[in-house]
Amino acid sequence: LLGEYGVETVTAAVDEILDSAERQARACIRTWKDGVYRGEAILDDDGHGITDVHIRATVTKRGDALTVDLTDSHPQVKGFVNSSFPNTMSAVHMALAYLIDPRTPKNAGTFRPVTVKAKQGTVVWPFPPAPVTLSTNHCAQEIAEAVIKALAKACPDRAMAGWSRRFRIAIQGVNPRTQRQFIWHMFHARGGGGASSAGDGWPTAGEGQAAGGIKFGSVEVTEARFPLFLEHHEFRPDSGGGGKFRGGAGSVLKMRVEITEPAKANTAGDGVRYAPYGLFGGGDGLPHRYRLISRGRSRFLKTKEVGVPVLPGDVFCVESAGGGGWGDPRRRDPRAHAEDLANGFVTAKRRQGNKKGAAGSRQRAGGERNTWNRRTGETGKRRAESREPSGHGVGPARRRRGRRRSGWGPG
Repeated sequence: LLGEYGVETVTAAVDEILDSAERQARACIRTWKDGVYRGEAILDDDGHGITDVHIRATVTKRGDALTVDLTDSHPQVKGFVNSSFPNTMSAVHMALAYLIDPRTPKNAGTFRPVTVKAKQGTVVWPFPPAPVTLSTNHCAQEIAEAVIKALAKACPDRAMAGWSRRFRIAIQGVNPRTQRQFIWHMFHARGGGGASSAGDGWPTAGEGQAAGGIKFGSVEVTEARFPLFLEHHEFRPDSGGGGKFRGGAGSVLKMRVEITEPAKANTAGDGVRYAPYGLFGGGDGLPHRYRLISRGRSRFLKTKEVGVPVLPGDVFCVESAGGGGWGDPRRRDPRAHAEDLANGFVTAKRRQGNKKGAAGSRQRAGGERNTWNRRTGETGKRRAESREPSGHGVGPARRRRGRRRSGWGPG
């Protein structure tokens, strides 16, 4: 290009590509409601004994610009869920990419309207040598969740409910067929995507930061190359949160390990204690639930374990999270609900709209949360009401049981 058109022309073309993306992003942001908005997302733990690692975003929208302030986030932790500041900026940009017009190109110009603030010493900008190995998954997804929750009131028709979080299993052992070492990472049993005003969440779409971009591994190839037998692999009924638009279904996987000598497994991810959130009256999805059945005994797997013993014939039972629902479930098209029943996405036992992640979502046991008041700095317990955004013809707000509320985000 430089040889054909010259440096000046190519440079001008690149500048226009970036400037055009900026103009399109600003034009979209300008249509959102001005204000100061707050959102919060919480990680299960850091894998080293620190639980409820919170990400708090205060987003100021003025005209065609956004300021995202993450300074009130959790102090940095021992585990590998800390995020370097460049990764934090990327996560904020990821949230914006989900909210703006999808036809807008994604390049450096797109994100010029955004200013990101953080405080060093927090999980979103740790002092070195803090471990950050998992940060592109967690807490990147939680940063994006907090920003999307905050901006949901400013642009309700663009905000998505929560997606499944990453939770993978890796197994290391000896393949008895070849007598060679193997390492297998699970890319099966993907979780569900969050619903939005555009429709139901995508089933088995995977974690939020991947946006459905990672495909399932082939069952046949997995079984041919590794000493694994996938006994069944299917949608997880009732896993998507209820709503005017339902959250995408997660998966169920039952996998037998066909080894002849002990192996080891490890896990990495999040989303056992905190389920994908619903928006505007939509229900939470169900959280992950992973079990290992060994010698007739079953135990639940945590999201950050190493050195898990795996014996010949052990079975992994994986139930991945469903996406959050969007909008009041009473407004769901009856035909859509009938199709859900016919296709097995929901069961007759389910009371539509009341799947809030159940006790497993545990946005604090007992259905209430320890909440944080930005103005007073005090912690307390509170519940809040939620409703669909105005203009959707919904009646009075209804109280939602079992959800954590702190004034951080629209719920």
